[in-house]
Amino acid sequence: MTNDDIVKRLRSVGTIADCQEAADEIERLRAERDEARRMVCRHNYIRGGILQHEYAQMMNWDCYDKTPHDPDKYAPRGR
Repeated sequence: MTNDDIVKRLRSVGTIADCQEAADEIERLRAERDEARRMVCRHNYIRGGILQHEYAQMMNWDCYDKTPHDPDKYAPRGR
């Protein structure tokens, strides 16, 4: 089960405030984690490493999504 599946299950209950709060916290933490990963990718690139999205792929991080209009460009996930 993925994090997205867990969030969907927590939200599907709908009437339990704790589940909504937990789902919100999971999403907040995921966004924070993704931003930290993107910072590492940028730092690696600035220091002469590989492209940011390539580093993320190498690390098996999902903090970048391909844009549907240009597969060569990547954008932060969820934005």
